[in-house]
Amino acid sequence: MTGITGITGITGTVRRYWCTASSPDTSPLTARAAVTVPNLYAVLSAVSAGAGYSALPRSPCQEYLGSGRPTLLHEPAEPPLNTLFLVQLPGSDANPDVARVRERLRAAARAW
Repeated sequence: MTGITGITGITGTVRRYWCTASSPDTSPLTARAAVTVPNLYAVLSAVSAGAGYSALPRSPCQEYLGSGRPTLLHEPAEPPLNTLFLVQLPGSDANPDVARVRERLRAAARAW
């Protein structure tokens, strides 16, 4: 990927994807991110504007993929694992809104 700008919102995002999605005999990724932005939506905006490439979860990109900006460059046979943790402040169990959101997230996560 020589001559193309790497964009990352989280240190090592592209490198982590490359290690997970490529075969063991694939050469290591030597490119470094040329641009670092604060979050995934900024990464998506930069990539969509043509500023370079990155590895992004499908969820923030899904509605834009049909437009051709951004473009899916690779579809691995087995998607990389992205571990998420559901956390809350101690003592927030008493708030019914927190309990309702927690239960909806748990129910939705079963389909992820």
